[in-house]
Amino acid sequence: MKKVLIVEDELDLGENLEEILTVLGYNVAPIISDGNMVLDYLRYSQPDLILMDVLIDGDMDGIELAKKIKESYRIPIIFLTGYSDKMILDRISKVNYEGYLLKPFQIDTLKTCLYLTFKNQEAPKEKVKPQTLKIRDKGFLVPVPVEDITVLEADGLYTKIYTLSKPYTIRDILKDVTEKLPDETFLRIHKSFTINVNHIHAYNAKELTVGGQTIPMRRGFLKKLKGILEDRKVLSVN
Repeated sequence: MKKVLIVEDELDLGENLEEILTVLGYNVAPIISDGNMVLDYLRYSQPDLILMDVLIDGDMDGIELAKKIKESYRIPIIFLTGYSDKMILDRISKVNYEGYLLKPFQIDTLKTCLYLTFKNQEAPKEKVKPQTLKIRDKGFLVPVPVEDITVLEADGLYTKIYTLSKPYTIRDILKDVTEKLPDETFLRIHKSFTINVNHIHAYNAKELTVGGQTIPMRRGFLKKLKGILEDRKVLSVN
């Protein structure tokens, strides 16, 4: 049974939605009205879908909350709103969302939107790699933006991860960590190193300067590297 989380600051409407969803055969998570409480909830339990009101309690609205959720989770989101002005629609259009329902809506409209959203989720898709890498550091789980990662270095059964702000060490081999990162940005240029091409400062046939570090490059990789950098226009290659 699919579980749906309702994010709604109007309790009566939230309870009404809960009744409708139950009749339609869905399992309903607790109704939450505050964005920070939603993020706390998702750390321990993840629904199959979120019905997201645009205007909610707390220091962020539903659109800002949806952006934060999409940075860390692959949970489909359907927006609910009584507003259809251009400013709201423009902001929603910049978020990766699966549906949009304008209040008031009919039960059949909600039913159809939910059905199509879940159906689309079942369709085979190219796996999208996360935009953050979750690293456990001193007892805390730290979501590190992948664009801040400069170099990954193999250290036996561990991997050292260098970022723009600080280094981390995790218990995972370099190959497995590299596979979690976007292929178009991270290259394994040596048996012991994976680098973020967006942080390359200079290079020659034997080594690169990446994020202030000098990294060795395996033999024969220079031609491939030049092609990648030219295609991405990361550097001007003479």
